[in-house]
Amino acid sequence: MKISIQTDRFEMLEEITKSGCDKVRFGSDFCEWKIPSPELLREAYRLTRKIGVEFSYVTPRLSSKSLEIVREELAFLDSNGDVDVVINDLGLFNILGSYPNLRPHLGRRLVFMSARCPWLQDALRFRVGFFERKKLEEIYYQTSLNYLPTIRFYQKYGIKGADVDWIPRCFPYLDFLMKNGLSVSVHLQLAPVTVTRRCHTARFLGEKDPWLCSKPCNAKAFLLRQPTLKLELYLYGNAIFRLIQPSLEDAKKLRKQGVEEFIVAVNPVTKMESRQEMEAFIQSLTS
Repeated sequence: MKISIQTDRFEMLEEITKSGCDKVRFGSDFCEWKIPSPELLREAYRLTRKIGVEFSYVTPRLSSKSLEIVREELAFLDSNGDVDVVINDLGLFNILGSYPNLRPHLGRRLVFMSARCPWLQDALRFRVGFFERKKLEEIYYQTSLNYLPTIRFYQKYGIKGADVDWIPRCFPYLDFLMKNGLSVSVHLQLAPVTVTRRCHTARFLGEKDPWLCSKPCNAKAFLLRQPTLKLELYLYGNAIFRLIQPSLEDAKKLRKQGVEEFIVAVNPVTKMESRQEMEAFIQSLTS
């Protein structure tokens, strides 16, 4: 079991590499305007590898313009080899075969997971039987990879692993993925609820041009109050997330199942800024 820490902020890398994590995931899986410059990516890779921590490059969905930036970065990573590239864009997935020394990994934007089944409450109200409700839940809480031809399609193009979110009702169905050759990585704290069509954080804070954005989300996220739902929802960048506190019991079950990696997010929502805070969180998962 590996513990990875994910950030899109270069200035956090030094603290992260001292935290005792096994891997650094650098990049954003939601915002293309947070793609690092090729120079910054090279520096992040060199810093991480110098300390002896594994490096993984996380990429979002891409426009044609940002895809050209990523191509240059992939060429650099391929020349060094032995790097995971987390893919959330089918266009990037299509070209990654040109870089034989990189390991493609499915990001969570290409792996659909249901946060809830909208029909279960009605099933209870209309007194649908236990076995019928169980079957409904069983079908609904499988991931988009719980279909063998889909797994085989991705494996044909070199995919060996996939990201999933912390949605406990989906956990029993991860066994199917692992039994069919996929390693599974679980994001622990932030489950995406929706992606905004434009970056609402930038709009609220007066950013005009996304390519010149000062990236205010590096320091700020917005709590969206939902008292009736009793959820903590946050607008962070161009996505809305649910903040989750993973339980130690479920973490132990996932380790026993054979999950490959736990992913810890470092950002203004999780509010982990120091090495000590990261170490404490990692310790809470492994105690």
